[in-house]
Amino acid sequence: MKFSFVLLTWNRYRFLEQCLSALLQSISDLSQCEIIVLDNGSDDGTQDVLEGYKNQDFVRLVTRRKNIGLNAYKRLFGAAVGEYIIEVDDDVLEIPPAIDQIFADYLQTYQDYGYLALNVLQNDLTNGARPGLEEYVEDTRGGMTVLRGPTGGWCASFRKADYQKVHGDFLLADLHMGYGEDTFLTENLERQLSLKSGIIRDAYCLHASGPNYAKQYGHLDREIEKYAASNLDHFVEDYENHRD
Repeated sequence: MKFSFVLLTWNRYRFLEQCLSALLQSISDLSQCEIIVLDNGSDDGTQDVLEGYKNQDFVRLVTRRKNIGLNAYKRLFGAAVGEYIIEVDDDVLEIPPAIDQIFADYLQTYQDYGYLALNVLQNDLTNGARPGLEEYVEDTRGGMTVLRGPTGGWCASFRKADYQKVHGDFLLADLHMGYGEDTFLTENLERQLSLKSGIIRDAYCLHASGPNYAKQYGHLDREIEKYAASNLDHFVEDYENHRD
């Protein structure tokens, strides 16, 4: 198995439905892939969406009764058997063609990088959670360009062999909205293995972060609950301001 796609979802079934559809359309060779979806205690229509995938040999579905937050990534990453692990947020709604080959090509070319994410489309509804380009330095090799700098886990890949070298600390980490799996990996792959992180400049996904898409897809209350539980009051206020 070359690629393990891992998705963590909780009460965003409308996002999830579009995300899985986009992912399946993007993957160039399903015979080399597995998709693992962990339902983190959803009580909306998530299981109805996943029901349509339960008979797919390349899809593994994991259901938890209780939401354990971002710590569920410990189980997801541990379950992945692929050479490359690709995490996809369930609010990534558009994915470029051949996402599997994109990550393989870049991680093979950029051996001194341990964590690479797709770039994000930015429009009137979202900035995709990516900082401004002034935060990045271009690194071009053989016609490929990586933006070295802040790297989020919206749609990102890393080598399982590298992860195995830091996974002991990962299992002990307390992951939460202020310190997620992406922050742990970018910091520890660099600190322990001297591996950089960055964004693939010319490969874009639509990461539908923020209150506008949440309202459009009917997930506004869910986002408010998530941020309130993490005491991120400025996000709660922002989402509350988008209520009718």
